[in-house]
Amino acid sequence: MDWLQEMLLQWGALFRPYVRDIALAMVATCLVVFGDDINRFIRRQIHSLHFIWRTLIFVLVCAFGYGAVTLFLTPIVAKQLAGLSNLWLPWVTLGIFTLLGILAQRRRQA
Repeated sequence: MDWLQEMLLQWGALFRPYVRDIALAMVATCLVVFGDDINRFIRRQIHSLHFIWRTLIFVLVCAFGYGAVTLFLTPIVAKQLAGLSNLWLPWVTLGIFTLLGILAQRRRQA
């Protein structure tokens, strides 16, 4: 049984150098999955404004807002992933991406 645990620890060690990249992929995937809802919410909030203001706000949110969210959340998610042991890191990563995939599939079919 020790060989299995050792193999799982080595597998987790392969993930360790890519924690920041994994976190970036998770944040970007969340923005893709929930981006329509965010845009719809913003559209509802600014629907009474003049066309030029609505366009400017939408461009700022899409160009800078999503970028700022990505830059802000990626280190937070990476820190949480880095806190996991090598034994749990691959499983949590695969679980989160599986959950995001299920959410994406459900949202596209609704």
